[in-house]
Amino acid sequence: MQQKHLYSIDMLRGLVALLVCLYHFTGGFFPEGHALRHFFSRGYLGVEVFFVISGLVIPMAMERMQYTGSLAGNFLLRRLLRIEPPYWCSIALIFVADFFAKFSRHYADKRIDWDAGQLISHLFHMNDLFDIPWYKGVYWSLAIEVQYYLLMALVFPLIRHGKSWLSWFVLIVFCMGRWLDADMWVWYYGCHFATGTVLYYHSAGHINGKWTTAMLGVCFVLTYWCFDVYHLTAVVLSSIFIVAIRMEFQPLVFLGKLSYSFYLIHVQVGWFAMDLLIRSYPDGNRTFFLALSIALTLAASQVFYQYIERPSHRWSQRLASHRKPHRTNTGPVASA
Repeated sequence: MQQKHLYSIDMLRGLVALLVCLYHFTGGFFPEGHALRHFFSRGYLGVEVFFVISGLVIPMAMERMQYTGSLAGNFLLRRLLRIEPPYWCSIALIFVADFFAKFSRHYADKRIDWDAGQLISHLFHMNDLFDIPWYKGVYWSLAIEVQYYLLMALVFPLIRHGKSWLSWFVLIVFCMGRWLDADMWVWYYGCHFATGTVLYYHSAGHINGKWTTAMLGVCFVLTYWCFDVYHLTAVVLSSIFIVAIRMEFQPLVFLGKLSYSFYLIHVQVGWFAMDLLIRSYPDGNRTFFLALSIALTLAASQVFYQYIERPSHRWSQRLASHRKPHRTNTGPVASA
């Protein structure tokens, strides 16, 4: 995939991370009927767009490493090294905030009832398996991502080129996983991941325009059939954005770089700031409080990225460097 396409992926990440944040903040702190709350009421679909992006960049990364079944352990360890340390540190932030809450007149009665089983289930993304509540609402999506890594480690050698009947079969079955009525499992979002995988096939040159159109058509029809017009719109627009956008808009590229950190801590930092501002100044301008909370979250995300997420990337790359690839002429993949 060309470098400009990589910028489009980064920009899309930044955009949807911001949309998810605005959905949470406006939905939580703005009254019913407020224009901003209404405007961002579908911001939750940004999470589904993240799944489309993963459907593209994960198989792309697997092709770069010339993935075979014997490399499953290396692949999974590299992926987990990228996402788990920041995730665990974001949980540690909840511990810290909860500790200081006992000294606050606003939050002394809102502390978390810590439980060892709940913590362990978080560390291994098993909350939905045992019907255990998540500490923060964003964590469920990371469990879906980990399940996707496990699934791709199994099936990628079978579907890597996209033209075989087996690729079509896996694609359609995956898209129809919505009917299993298991909304916290990876196959429930199969349409989203499959759309990204078709975009990967196209970008890697494995399928031509006709195959791409046909396979995307299947994904889009099943997305509408399995979900609704809003999910279809999110999937279609994200696909167009990835394929068609050639420009580079630095603010969104920058936000895309921070998007994982921003996504992980926007509740711990921004939500808390917004809540504290409104409690302290109940008659204050909530739009101003919203802008201030987002700015604070961005600043905290930069620190979190620099000292936690970025070292995790280096650890993952260091593990990759222990392998001796047969070819080295590979370009960078944004957050892949």
